[in-house]
Amino acid sequence: MASDVFRVNLAAASIRKPLNMTAEATDTIVFPRRTPGRKSAASEAAEHAADLKLCEWIEGRWRATGLAFGTRGWAYVCENEAFITKGEFAAFEAWLGRVRKEGLLDPDAVADDDARRADYGEFVDDDDPEGYAAGAFDRANDWLSDYTPVSIWEGLDTYVEVLVEKVDLKVLFRPVCRRYRVPLTNGKGSTDINSRRRMLQRYRAHAEAGRDLVLLYFGDHDPAGLDIARVIKSNLTECANIRDVGFDPSPIAVVRMGLTAEQIDALDLPWINNLETGSGKNLADTRHPDHRKPYVLDYIATHGPRKVEANALARNPAAAQDLIEGAINGYIPPDWPTFHAERLVPHREAAHEAFAALIARTGGGGAL
Repeated sequence: MASDVFRVNLAAASIRKPLNMTAEATDTIVFPRRTPGRKSAASEAAEHAADLKLCEWIEGRWRATGLAFGTRGWAYVCENEAFITKGEFAAFEAWLGRVRKEGLLDPDAVADDDARRADYGEFVDDDDPEGYAAGAFDRANDWLSDYTPVSIWEGLDTYVEVLVEKVDLKVLFRPVCRRYRVPLTNGKGSTDINSRRRMLQRYRAHAEAGRDLVLLYFGDHDPAGLDIARVIKSNLTECANIRDVGFDPSPIAVVRMGLTAEQIDALDLPWINNLETGSGKNLADTRHPDHRKPYVLDYIATHGPRKVEANALARNPAAAQDLIEGAINGYIPPDWPTFHAERLVPHREAAHEAFAALIARTGGGGAL
């Protein structure tokens, strides 16, 4: 069932156009490239107006889609709209920090950095004792309704995970992966040791249960993005002998599901007419040290000196979710989450009954 490249068959009716992203809506937006030194009042006003224009666009995109990206993610979104180039990412991220500090941009439009989030802060309840008890009762009811003594993979022949190259793709794919209970990992080109260790432990358990193993990969359409898929298996193999892993990943079928040229055309994603890297250098330049590597030359011969970042899907979240669901449905039927929820009903009813009996035995009375 697996193949080297997953190609989505998107019917015309399923291609969803991006929100508020016509040329007319974006052709007056520019990245505010501030000039150093003393400026006239007119220049200050023009730079401030440019700040506000781009801030309004970012807020509009965030409110229309409900997707708050990190600073790097917004840089990719703006690169895909040709507001900035790859070499201006650092300047853009600095600008994004400045406009948030100055109150020009809603701070919630930019996602929190979970690695820097404060833990263990105090929470003070506003409820009185009766309200708190009622809330606890409701939370217990919800908790019992989540009782899951049967795995969603019970009855399926294939176990599936998703690996993405950019953390912002987790934002796009999370709703679908949550529904199908498919683990979703950000690889950043090569995941860290603990991420690979946990992944291999999960795959080992499902291999022992007799299931086929599939890893769906989604990355950029550029020389490095296409080449990364080739080395994923070797990255996993490096961790095979960790003492609590002990699993040969050879049976895992790595399936590159995107971005593909077909998907780019079907979804009308914007090509970026360079192969500029994060350092500001261009792979298409014959002086670049990697230019003559086979994977770069093969890519340029096939696609030309251009690319599409996977974050381009941020301009069309609905289509991104159609794409990931289509890939998952190659292994898990579309109605499987509903079937699984229905088979859990008697187990959850039994948990409610057991809880009510416990309350009755302790003199609480009543039932959930």
